[in-house]
Amino acid sequence: MSYYFKPATITEALSLASDYSNNYVYFGGGTDLQIYRKQKLIKDEAIIDLSGLTDTYRIQADGNALRLGAFVTLDDITSAPEIQKLFPLLAEAAASVATPVIRKTATIGGNLLVNNRCTFYNQSKEWRDAVGSCMREVGATCLVTGGKDKCFSRNVSDTAPALITLNATVTVQTQKGEDEIPLKEIYAPDGIKYHQHMDDAILTAIRVPEKPVNWWFKKLRLRKTLDFTSLTVAAAIDTAGMARVCLNGVSMSPILIEKPIADLTLEGLTRSARKNCKTVDNDLMPLKYRREMINVYLNEWWQTVKDK
Repeated sequence: MSYYFKPATITEALSLASDYSNNYVYFGGGTDLQIYRKQKLIKDEAIIDLSGLTDTYRIQADGNALRLGAFVTLDDITSAPEIQKLFPLLAEAAASVATPVIRKTATIGGNLLVNNRCTFYNQSKEWRDAVGSCMREVGATCLVTGGKDKCFSRNVSDTAPALITLNATVTVQTQKGEDEIPLKEIYAPDGIKYHQHMDDAILTAIRVPEKPVNWWFKKLRLRKTLDFTSLTVAAAIDTAGMARVCLNGVSMSPILIEKPIADLTLEGLTRSARKNCKTVDNDLMPLKYRREMINVYLNEWWQTVKDK
């Protein structure tokens, strides 16, 4: 049995989280959570619906900077004139998520905190019972690698790599107060505990400090709609000449490569990406193909900036 709550304030939501410590789940747009509940992957006693927190729905542009409430929908991001003008990278990333209908409900905060996925875990309970449970659930072994020490479920957020390359920060609130941290720091390279700094916390806002000089985005998936990413690559160069390239869908957390564009080479970029991406065969696309496409996408981006 689950209990449903819809608090009107962040303070009330945090109090409820404390009352049901380690046995609750925050509910935003619900587009990912509902699937997890249907597949019996989430069994928390309390559902805390955060959609009543009205201060988290705002889009605010200040010069070349941007502040987004965590409950702004992906559809609103794709259509907001200020985002299309200043941060088309974010608009394109948001437009690549799922389907138009889902984007009208899915939130930017929810996509940043989307659950990691694996073809051996994200299945019906009957399928998992037949094949055997993996270590992310109640088993002792990773069904992909056969190992017992690490889970390799993939981070599949498309907006995360875009915002990381834009050097975004997030505002999180706990009962101890409010804190602003770099977005890249909330992700951990662990397929089970893939978020950090988020215990009992609520992500309330995202801030992007400046418009990039150059940007690039590409997503690999079987179908051009609905499917989660098999590989997402986002890249941006800021006004100081710092290049940030972020890969997702091919490791437990987004992989950021950050270096002045003047010091960057394609060979070094590719080598760093292949070294840091812990890619295993847990996606519908073949492992070899996904690894090859890392090289292809990085080369495509490089061709757009090498002479600039």
